[in-house]
Amino acid sequence: MNIQLRDITSDNFMECVLLKSSDTKERPLFEEHVASNAFSLAQAKVEPEWLPKAIYYEETMVGFAMYGFDQKQKFYFITRLMIDYRHQGKRIGKHAMLKIIEAMKKFPCKKVYTNFVPSNERAKNLYTSLGFENTGGVTNEGEPLYCLRFEKQ
Repeated sequence: MNIQLRDITSDNFMECVLLKSSDTKERPLFEEHVASNAFSLAQAKVEPEWLPKAIYYEETMVGFAMYGFDQKQKFYFITRLMIDYRHQGKRIGKHAMLKIIEAMKKFPCKKVYTNFVPSNERAKNLYTSLGFENTGGVTNEGEPLYCLRFEKQ
């Protein structure tokens, strides 16, 4: 599957902001399972350790991701993954996560963390299928914390 992670630029900014994870007319700051892309881009502006990326399938923007070093928790973290509702169910999320993991292996880390809204079974199934394991911990928002180890420690 031809998935790429690309920088958000002035050319694709609005397209990124308009992506939504569900077919609703509203554009809330926080969607059911993920923060809006607009919120995430604002966060990346004031917290430059986060790397926001547009997810493309072929030449079509289909989603958004954000990852980097979480300064508060002191570990590498995939903090956002969203696939536009029009492109869900096509295994794009899995292929995008593989690209993100590949990119994160270039960081000086041996493991990476992620989390998800507890009611989001699709996210849980995706992350566990890729080898993420429940740490038993939770984030400040009460979301389960999962970890993927790159090497046996």
